[in-house]
Parts: sequence; structure tokens; C-alpha cells
Amino acid sequence: MIPSTGVIIPSAGRGNRMDSGQPKQLLHIGGMTILGHTISRILRIGPVRHLVIPTSPELETTVRDIAAGCISAAGRSGDVRLDVVAGGKERMDSVGNGLQALAGTDVELVMVHDAVRPCFPLDAVMRALQLAGSEGAAILAIPARDTVKLVDRAGRITGTPDRRQVWLAQTPQVFRTEVLLDSHGKAAASGFAATDDASMAEHAGYPVRVVEGTQDNLKITWPVDLFFAEQWLKENSLRHPTGENPSRPHLADEKPIRTHPTGENPKGI
Repeated sequence: MIPSTGVIIPSAGRGNRMDSGQPKQLLHIGGMTILGHTISRILRIGPVRHLVIPTSPELETTVRDIAAGCISAAGRSGDVRLDVVAGGKERMDSVGNGLQALAGTDVELVMVHDAVRPCFPLDAVMRALQLAGSEGAAILAIPARDTVKLVDRAGRITGTPDRRQVWLAQTPQVFRTEVLLDSHGKAAASGFAATDDASMAEHAGYPVRVVEGTQDNLKITWPVDLFFAEQWLKENSLRHPTGENPSRPHLADEKPIRTHPTGENPKGI
């Protein structure tokens, strides 16, 4: 059985590369914001009991309204708590603020997920929750398809790692609460800067398991990403009413919009 889970959704970014004039998490797809799609999909995960959304002060009311509406539409107003907290200068600061909101609650697992990844595979997330519960930490990732080069600041190649050992990290990333709290504490104390939470857990000495995700779980960053996300959501989330019973999610109903060379069934490795 998967224990009670809290979810932190950092939502303070501006999304300058989208060149849209507004934060990309507030862009609309099919009449709903990207943030709304992400939250609605998260609410289909039964063990989720607490949502924490770090955001900028000017977005606080908008973000709260979006999240509260999703919780109500999903029929989970009675069992999912919502906190909207201040975002930080960096992503790890925002997650740290979210962790403070979870301190003292009964959640045993913390899932950190990007606000602009609405196309994540539910079956892989459930596997990550199970692994994090038993082993401490697990993330979604996909094998690198291209040859990866290490390049210095002058643009010269310095190395070529074995592609078989290279995986591209995604979110959600899931941790036992005490693991993530300790990892953030040690990172802050040592001045360690990280672009994801798994890096902080590694830095703190915790093993992190990988669950194979999907190519469709893209982080919406560029205008072209909106096209792919819209097509995927039309085939998946948009055809599922948000009011369906979130304790019985459809765990393997995703229809890919691109070829998955690694297969459709995510697995722990």
C-alpha cells in the first residue's frame, strides 16, 4: 500500500523562452491552463493528500483559484489539502519552501513535479511511489537516444560518456519525507546548487532508483512543445472528466503521440 503523499509543484517560473508574455504554466490548452491540466492529472493518484504550490506573490491568487477549482472538480475537496506558498529565487528554494509547508503533517512521501509537465504516465508514477516508499527515493527518467558529448566553455568536446549509462531525468521525483528534508538541509549547509531534487539526494548519500518514463512526458519550454502537449491531452486527459474517482486512476491508458523506442510499460531498474 502506498502511504499518504504530498505533492510540491514549483510554479514561480516566468517561462521567458516561450515568449508568450505570461508564465507558461498559465497558458491555455483546450480551455484549461497547463497548471490546471497538471494538477487534474495529479489528483487521479489516490494516495495524494496534500498539494503545495510555491509561486510568485503576483500569481498567488490565480494559482490558488486554479488549484482549488481542480480539487473541487475532482471531488476531492474533503481529502486533499491545498497550500500556496512563496516561491524562491531558485527552483530548489521553492521546493524548500514547499517542504516547510509539509513539515509536521502526516505525509510519508513527497512528490516533486514540474508545473509544465502535464503529460506524465500514471503507471510509471505509481511505480515510483512504490519504490520511494520501500527504498527512499525514485524518479522518472528515459534512456538517452542520442550520443551525449561533454563540452567545455570554449566549445570543445572533452568526453563521450557511454550512452547505455545516460538517462534523462524527468519529474515526478518521489522521496520519503525525511530523505528529502535531510537532502535539502545538507545541500543548503554545504552550498550545493542543484537543478533537481534527485541531485540533492545523491549529494546527501541516498541511493535513487529510476523508473522508465516516456518521451511524451515533456517539459513544456518552447512554443512547439504546446503542439505536442495539446495533441497528447486531446487523446488522454481531455477525454477523462476530472470528476472521476481519483482512487481508481486509469494507469495504462495513455495514447502516445510519438514513438517510444523503449516500450510502453515503464519499469523500475
